[in-house]
Amino acid sequence: MDDPGQYALVGRLAVAAAVMVAPTLCFLGLVRGLERLRDDDLINEWARTHGHDRDMTDHDDVFAALSNELDVDAGNASTVRCPACGTMNRAGVTYCHGCQSRLESF
Repeated sequence: MDDPGQYALVGRLAVAAAVMVAPTLCFLGLVRGLERLRDDDLINEWARTHGHDRDMTDHDDVFAALSNELDVDAGNASTVRCPACGTMNRAGVTYCHGCQSRLESF
């Protein structure tokens, strides 16, 4: 006959697996959902009403630009161009936002 303790063990293992996997799946679903909800037209309209003349791209840090931590204008003096890939980065950062190569200190 089957031992009832085996079913209890299998049940506990199944609950433990669900507790470990479910938050990760929920988080990934949230991230994917937010990526689909991103409205670039709305962001570009906001940028134009606040005096920025170029559109945001996928490589721009949207949250930083909206909170005025970064200037959307690529000609800003507080940016540094990566020698490896040409991506504009904030002055003082250690690694490139685009290619993750190490930037030289200026």
